[in-house]
Amino acid sequence: MRLVSLRELAFLSICVLPFVLFSPMSAAPQADEDGGLLSSNIDFAGSGRVRLVPDNLFAVDFQDESTGWAGGYYGTILKTEDGGESWRKIEIPYTDLIRRIDFSDELTGFAVTSRGRILKSEDGGVSWTVSHTEAHTNLRDIYCLDARTAWVVGHEGTILYTADGGDTWVRQSLTDFQGRDLPRLNGIARFENGRLILVGEFGVVATSTDNGSHWSVLGGGESSVTYTSVATWGNHAMAVGLGGALVKVSELPGSALETGEELSLQIENVNSGTEEHLFDLSLQPSGDGLAVGQGGVLRLVAGAPDSHLAPIESLPGFRWYGGVSAVDKNGNYIVVGSSGALLTVEPARLVAHQMVRW
Repeated sequence: MRLVSLRELAFLSICVLPFVLFSPMSAAPQADEDGGLLSSNIDFAGSGRVRLVPDNLFAVDFQDESTGWAGGYYGTILKTEDGGESWRKIEIPYTDLIRRIDFSDELTGFAVTSRGRILKSEDGGVSWTVSHTEAHTNLRDIYCLDARTAWVVGHEGTILYTADGGDTWVRQSLTDFQGRDLPRLNGIARFENGRLILVGEFGVVATSTDNGSHWSVLGGGESSVTYTSVATWGNHAMAVGLGGALVKVSELPGSALETGEELSLQIENVNSGTEEHLFDLSLQPSGDGLAVGQGGVLRLVAGAPDSHLAPIESLPGFRWYGGVSAVDKNGNYIVVGSSGALLTVEPARLVAHQMVRW
């Protein structure tokens, strides 16, 4: 057997390895159930080079059964217009982690990144421009009310608000936060009656009834908990968090916005049945939904857990899921996560089907 010298190894690492990692191919084909090879269903047209490693995905947003977007590591943004039968990789000149994507309609949407960028698209996600950069700040979530109105939250207590479609962003702040260090804010949503709610580190749950001019931190939460996401149905909200944290926030009967008085809210800690981290959730108007996290998904019915944390992929190695979006009123969901996972999930049976072939 011929031994390879150190000089030859150095030559191979310099000349051959970059070609393997960044060759202008589509993606490594996967095997179907019968052992045959399936080509990728991602269109990489226009890519200068393509990473052969499926990137972890965190963001997913579907407008309807046909049109949706997913995002994740290395500036990855994917778009489908046929319900996931095929995908197009969108090129952007940044390698930020795409944390969340939210479209107010089929044309106008925003994405937030790990490097403080707020990206905007006005052509259905085909092209993106920088609407704002919050220097040295990891942005974690965005909620779009319509094409002109949106809120963004992130690390160091960051809250940003636009009322002009992202031309300008106004900083907002937690009114009565008493902690030493500003919390990482991870999720934001809106009640049916217009109340805003955000969640984050140190058990922070805060609400606003004036579009964010004043944010009041609610009592009754657990300061040791980090909440990672929040979703609403009617005038209720549910937040998930690390260590299987699950909390329900409800307006008490008779505490409507039109009374002109401070609304009374109830915070209820709910047993999720797991200590695994939960990263995101999506809810239907009925309160039914899906929470996702380490190792699987958790079905929710009327704002309460209705299953154990269930694995949805029979693959070797550790799996996690970082984003979920409701697709239609029949209760189907799209889930994204580690190793490029992009799945459609039937919550009734907790059965998943892979939508993307890298």
